[in-house]
Amino acid sequence: MPLFSTLNGSLFAAGFAALTFVPGVWTLATTPVSGIPADVISGAAQRQYEDRFETAFPLQAGFRHAWAAVKFGALGEMAEGAVVGSGGVLFTAEEFTAPSVPRDLATALATARDALAATGTELIPVIVPDKARMMAHSLPHARSARFDRRYDAALAQIARSGLPSVDLRPALSGPRAFMATDTHWSPEGARASARAIAALIGDRIVTEASFETRATGTQAFDGDLVAFADTGPWRGLVGPAPEQITTYHTGQTGDGAMDLFGDADTPVALVGTSYSARDAFHFTGFLKSELGADVISFAQEGLGPFTPMDRFLRMLDDPAFPTPQIVLWEIPERYLDTWSLSQ
Repeated sequence: MPLFSTLNGSLFAAGFAALTFVPGVWTLATTPVSGIPADVISGAAQRQYEDRFETAFPLQAGFRHAWAAVKFGALGEMAEGAVVGSGGVLFTAEEFTAPSVPRDLATALATARDALAATGTELIPVIVPDKARMMAHSLPHARSARFDRRYDAALAQIARSGLPSVDLRPALSGPRAFMATDTHWSPEGARASARAIAALIGDRIVTEASFETRATGTQAFDGDLVAFADTGPWRGLVGPAPEQITTYHTGQTGDGAMDLFGDADTPVALVGTSYSARDAFHFTGFLKSELGADVISFAQEGLGPFTPMDRFLRMLDDPAFPTPQIVLWEIPERYLDTWSLSQ
């Protein structure tokens, strides 16, 4: 739902238009066209003129912020790449489209499974359900039936690959499982997911380590989707509203301290995406305390789930690289192409 009423939004839009019309017309009239190709129909020529206009426009930053405020506050829209839901909840547009560079899940699972099995390591894939799936009540419109079936199709594919899996949907069904302005789960969602994973594999891990996680406070948090609504000085009026996130610390307790992949006990390796890599969500720490085992993270941001696994598997070629008992592979659902998943 838009954060403005229709009336207030209309008044704001009218004021915004009045504020920017005169300097905009003046800039348009004085922006030079010399040096721009005569073929003004071409996209390159148009872009050159737009660049000059943006540079010359005296209210460029204010215009951008005000227009973003109109779109977000009055129209309930953001820049391409994000979707406005109800109650101040934002979604990544990636959860509404098929991945641009899909990878076949069955092939990827088989490759990782076989490479790890050769070293005596067990692979546990963990599919993180879409925020749009778990907070469908906040969506501005429903997704297609293919997206509805994607999570079950992924779990079925894991089973066909002969691998164990965990369904994180119950763990992430709570009202605070995801950050409102971010693509990812909240620390509370990460902790619930770690607990569900521990229920599946906790008794398979041989270790004497013990870890404790405690809350250390709260701090302001701007999610990764806030950038798609660059409302600048208007943010306090139209949003997106700032959030608070709970911070945590995990430390080892008692005996059984281990170095990296210690000598007697080999820990768990975590391979995945920003869900696992970003410290703000503390997923690695929660896994340590829930599993009662050391967890070494090989997760990486901005690369999707498949490239970090490719890199991890190449490490196995080094005879000196000590292998863990279990590899958890965190895979966000949105990276799976539902059209190519076997049904």
